[in-house]
Amino acid sequence: MNITVREMSDTDYNKAWELINFEDADAEFLLAFKNKEEDFYYVFDDDQLVGIIELIIDKDAFLYIFISPAFRNKGIGLIALKLCEEKLYKNSVKKITTTYRIDNLQSKVFANKFGYTRKFSSAYMKYTGNRFDIPEQLIRNYRGKDYDSAHEMYAKAFHEMRVSVGDFPDSIIERPSENMRKYWAETANERFLYIHDDIIVGYAHIDEDEIGSVSVRTEHQGQGIGRNFVKYICNKILDKGNDEVSLYCVVGNKARRLYDSLGFQEVYIAEYATKSVIYK
Repeated sequence: MNITVREMSDTDYNKAWELINFEDADAEFLLAFKNKEEDFYYVFDDDQLVGIIELIIDKDAFLYIFISPAFRNKGIGLIALKLCEEKLYKNSVKKITTTYRIDNLQSKVFANKFGYTRKFSSAYMKYTGNRFDIPEQLIRNYRGKDYDSAHEMYAKAFHEMRVSVGDFPDSIIERPSENMRKYWAETANERFLYIHDDIIVGYAHIDEDEIGSVSVRTEHQGQGIGRNFVKYICNKILDKGNDEVSLYCVVGNKARRLYDSLGFQEVYIAEYATKSVIYK
């Protein structure tokens, strides 16, 4: 057995869809891979493609190792983990986050064995019904000049959600940045704002068939705005020709009741775990 981790090439990318069984892969990982994001590597045993890795190198790094089912229980995942961690240590990372589906007990045990401790969990959910009938709403696309007020509302709402869940003791309100302002502008067609009394009270972001985020200003929650906003976003996704709408909902988030009531079904729970890196 000769396990190597290599950077992605177009040839390997096309080969991966033919050779890798993605049946129990995490949906977020699959979406990033489908979009050919830059942070992917391939796991080879000699010249045999056996797995894919998402590796984001930063002070707070991210690592997701997916070994095709036919090649599991052979020690390949362990070797790939060691190779990836060595690469991260050389870049002086301080923390590594990983994720796994809790319906795959083997993955959870593997992560825990090598020092990764649960941080929080998130339910991956899907809606496969018809378009919603909703009254006309004052919802429009995001524009660059909206950034300051939209980001402020979004950041505060998600901080309050994280605090309410209880799994994020170190949560802080995300600060605006020029890089984020630029990114939002570049993806403005994926972002929507809910306007009430001439102010932004809701923000949503979609990525293909996935609702990336939905937030409603705290003082406007409980007024049906979130329900109508989610219905509107679902219709937008379905109108693009998608057969379903997907999303992740942090376990403990009170918005789960809304998604359940609209017909979303839980597919699996993804657990996120972290490992702090201490250098001697």
